[in-house]
Amino acid sequence: MIHLLYIEFLKLKRNVPFLVLVALFAASVFGVNHAVEEISSGNARLGQALPFTFPDAWRSVAYFTSYLLVIPAVALVMHACAENTYRTSRQNVIDGLGRDQYVTGKVLVALSLALLATLLAGAAALVTGKTGVEPFSLAGIEYIFYFFLHAVMFLGAALLLALLLGRSAITIGVLVVYWLFAENVLEKYLVKLGAAGQLLPFGSSEHLLQLDAYRLARVDETLPVAVYIAAAVAYVVACYAACYWRFRRQDP
Repeated sequence: MIHLLYIEFLKLKRNVPFLVLVALFAASVFGVNHAVEEISSGNARLGQALPFTFPDAWRSVAYFTSYLLVIPAVALVMHACAENTYRTSRQNVIDGLGRDQYVTGKVLVALSLALLATLLAGAAALVTGKTGVEPFSLAGIEYIFYFFLHAVMFLGAALLLALLLGRSAITIGVLVVYWLFAENVLEKYLVKLGAAGQLLPFGSSEHLLQLDAYRLARVDETLPVAVYIAAAVAYVVACYAACYWRFRRQDP
């Protein structure tokens, strides 16, 4: 696997759009959370604990950073679709790289981006939390794990769509429309039938992160955390398995 990741690194180290997007994401994690912290500090009611002080900083940063995952997702989609456009995937297979190995390389990139995003979110939580008056605390750090689970799911979905659709613009459009609009509409109607309506692909992990102050009004009942985690893990496994299934059956 290290060899496959190294091959991807060789491809990406000169991919300027990819590197720019990753750098933009890193800057945004700190910039956006700092901006939200300043706004919340200015609007906090007297005596109300600020959401960016410990132990709430872990959850707040994880929640707001989750919306920035679209940036590394776009970078991943552009990378995967470019290889489809320029037939790099075909050349890799011709040169002796197995189909599963090729997909594994892309999966490793997705997981690496998810890990990088998680480390950045954790660092941002440390920075913002230390600016508050509350002492350092690890209480609530599980939200960083929830963020990692969400990031793995989000980037896995982006990779699967890239393999299915093969065009950057179409893939990004479908991903954003489903994430921001279609799933929200589906959940709005499904929750009327029961709380299980919250267990849609993105929603299962998003509900782990959602702040009480920003929880959607349409959700009247929350499920146990273990249910959200189990659903998210199931979607992750299905999503990455589908990536292998798709590439095994297509002409590289």
